[in-house]
Amino acid sequence: MIKRNIETFADKVIHNYNKMLFVSGPRQSGKTTFAKMFADKNYQSVYVNWDIINDQKRIITNPYFFEQESRDLKVPFLVLFDEIHKYKNWKNYLKGCYDGFSKDFRFIVTGSGRLDLFKKGGDSIFGRYMAINLFPFTLGEITETKIDWDNFYKYLQNGFEKRTYHKEYLDLFNLSGFPEPYIKNEISFYNIWANERKKTLIKEDIRNAYIIKDISNIEVLSNLLPDKIGSPLSINSLREDIGVAFDSVKKWLLILQQFYYIFIVKPYSKRISRALKKEPKIYLYDWVEIEEEARRFENVVALHLYKAVSLWKGCGYGDFELFYIRDKEGREVDFLVTKNKKPLMLVEAKYSDEEISRHLLYFQQKLQVPYAIQVVHKSDVLKRSSMNNLTQYVISADNLFYYLP
Repeated sequence: MIKRNIETFADKVIHNYNKMLFVSGPRQSGKTTFAKMFADKNYQSVYVNWDIINDQKRIITNPYFFEQESRDLKVPFLVLFDEIHKYKNWKNYLKGCYDGFSKDFRFIVTGSGRLDLFKKGGDSIFGRYMAINLFPFTLGEITETKIDWDNFYKYLQNGFEKRTYHKEYLDLFNLSGFPEPYIKNEISFYNIWANERKKTLIKEDIRNAYIIKDISNIEVLSNLLPDKIGSPLSINSLREDIGVAFDSVKKWLLILQQFYYIFIVKPYSKRISRALKKEPKIYLYDWVEIEEEARRFENVVALHLYKAVSLWKGCGYGDFELFYIRDKEGREVDFLVTKNKKPLMLVEAKYSDEEISRHLLYFQQKLQVPYAIQVVHKSDVLKRSSMNNLTQYVISADNLFYYLP
């Protein structure tokens, strides 16, 4: 079984910081499996799921039921709450659990994107938890790369070593990074699984969380999005395609983001005259939905970078963000990683072109970005160059992804 790379962070939160750990992420990314395996490996534990009627009754009739569990008093006891955010008073309930019992018990809370939504803002559990996202598998996680910004930065500065994991990379490319289809390693299984996952996400998770008159319109929107990958997103165009109001499409996109169907990369405009400032790009957590391979490749690069940036930030390595750059003259670079608000690394996804992009070099010079990376789908490519004390790489996707968590 592939070891999830948030395990070290989880252990630090639970054992060292004695905080509740919130684990959010896409449906079927392995949150419950991770929590149970983590508990079995490190702690005594009990698991309850709000979707199970008997567990609901247990929580309502005996809120602090875990006190009655048989346990070794010398060893911390871990309580796993799954989908507890569906309980109307879940925040106050968790506050009571933590405030009254955190000396002897530890808590992990897992759930859908709705958990990620409702944990934000001022609330009664502020200061009592730390949160991390559990993403689908990426190549670095499969090859057991740790969430370690310092190690990645060392190679970024000194030069990457050539690594080849092309089979593993192609399996990800064709089967997604979601654990079940990746491990089953069958396209036919993926097709069945993906259809059921999407139907459940829209017609159960989203419909149960929001009052939406015509849920089929969100389904139509989700079917249009794979063809929009890699381009600045026009809500007006989507509105015309579906035949609904602008504000409805805007709201539905936010819901799809909150439930981890899509993620958004915003444009970067500082120090760039005539830059696009409003139109984001969208990408899918399940990139296999994208049939056109060049678009799918850009999405794979996007998710690897987005996951790395999110985990580096979540684990305390700095304030990392992911953007794209495009100006009104049509010059564009797919991705820009910033650290503590300063441009650090430009990344361009080129499915087959090994000749370094003129736009990549243009924006590197204009913004004085220390590192520019062109990622290609082909294996066994690694080139390094420099210009005006700035570094450029052309590198295979499987090689670069090995170094990302």
